Amino acid sequence: MEFSLSLKFAGRHAFKRNPQVLRWRKEMVEREGALPEQHRARQETLLARLFETAARTPAYERTAKRAPRRDQLGFLKDAFPVIDKSSLLRVGDAYLAGGGVPWQRFTVAATSGTTGTPLDVFRSLGSMLREEAFHLQHWGWAGWQHGDHQAVLRGDMVGPIERGKPPFWFWDSAGAQLVLSTRDLDEQRAVSFAEQIQRFGVTQLRAYPSAAYDLATCIAEAGLTLRLNSVITGSEMLYDFQRRRIESVFKTRVFDFYGLAERVAYASECQHGRMHVNPEYGVVEILDEHDQPTQDIGTIVGTSLHNHLMPLIRYRTLDTARWSPEPCPCGRTYPVIEKLSGRLADQLFDLDGRAVNCTIIGFAFDGMHNIDKAQVVQIAHDSWVIRMVPGPRYSEIDGQRVLQKLAQEVSPRVRARIELVREIPPLPSGKYQWVVQQWRTGPKPLAAVGATA
Repeated sequence: MEFSLSLKFAGRHAFKRNPQVLRWRKEMVEREGALPEQHRARQETLLARLFETAARTPAYERTAKRAPRRDQLGFLKDAFPVIDKSSLLRVGDAYLAGGGVPWQRFTVAATSGTTGTPLDVFRSLGSMLREEAFHLQHWGWAGWQHGDHQAVLRGDMVGPIERGKPPFWFWDSAGAQLVLSTRDLDEQRAVSFAEQIQRFGVTQLRAYPSAAYDLATCIAEAGLTLRLNSVITGSEMLYDFQRRRIESVFKTRVFDFYGLAERVAYASECQHGRMHVNPEYGVVEILDEHDQPTQDIGTIVGTSLHNHLMPLIRYRTLDTARWSPEPCPCGRTYPVIEKLSGRLADQLFDLDGRAVNCTIIGFAFDGMHNIDKAQVVQIAHDSWVIRMVPGPRYSEIDGQRVLQKLAQEVSPRVRARIELVREIPPLPSGKYQWVVQQWRTGPKPLAAVGATA
């Protein structure tokens, strides 16, 4: 297992951290303090290339072929309608360049199901490499330098899920990172994790917010001290109570980032805690309920600038934010957003009372195309219910596959059953909660669960 993991990670790093990626990162760092009009000019250039691809994409070709040579940004916002996930699910192939599913299946990124509706997103090889450059840039904001040792607590498999014995970690020498098993994190193993972090000289932790919080909590309860230079969090909402615990235990600052599998927007925190939208990643708009620009809290709508396999133009996310008019003291001239809010999820537990990471729960729905919506609910200490709105082609086999993936990729110590429903209503706030804890909080009307989150 360790040899195969070594090959897997070595291949990944050889591909993603090649000299071109490092050069892109260096160039972006040099442009961080550019004038706003220079950022706009860069976006115009990238948009022009995207429109060339869109002209070969059935969903966009008629509009994209009318793109002018100047003011690409104005044309983008005037000519293209806002789309959402339902658009992709309804006619997904129409959003693929060339109108057909590409042969490179390894470029597919299945969303984790955290919106309740699984979706396959096809990414071009170039966009995958660019993605790495953006992450490397952000790690540098947090003090990381090439060769520094990291610990990773982001859902990677480091051994058979049913093994139940150490090692629960893997040293990736090619990437200089200690990969920790998120699925095996508990009070006892957290002590071993801390020992390994110290042993390998780790200075930066990259983790899901909930996983970093759980690790910090376990370390604190064990009376241990573990100092890091920085913690990078992302892929989930980071709550204030989580940030406080993580920063207190690890004696450092958290640098959160915001991104999506759809690759339409990327924002990351600097050393002053401001969330900067990277203008070279995508064109980000914040729109009101009428799809008009707003300076108040609105929905994030993004346009990918690098994915030429599945170009998504003016894609509405399920996340909200508002623009900040204040410049950041860090000196970077990227736009800043605040009041970022996204997916809601409670904490669920397995049969042994161990916390199960909410993002990893979504792995059970990866690649499932016959489910319109899903919600995972813990109704007792030994019982989960997976509520699913079936698609037109749903069969009992789909439900069994979800339960099988739950046992193989999330936790074998979970007892769950499928419950088919006609709809899953949102919270009174209009937001959707895909993981719900009803056992420890007591039964609540479905539409009211987590209304204060």
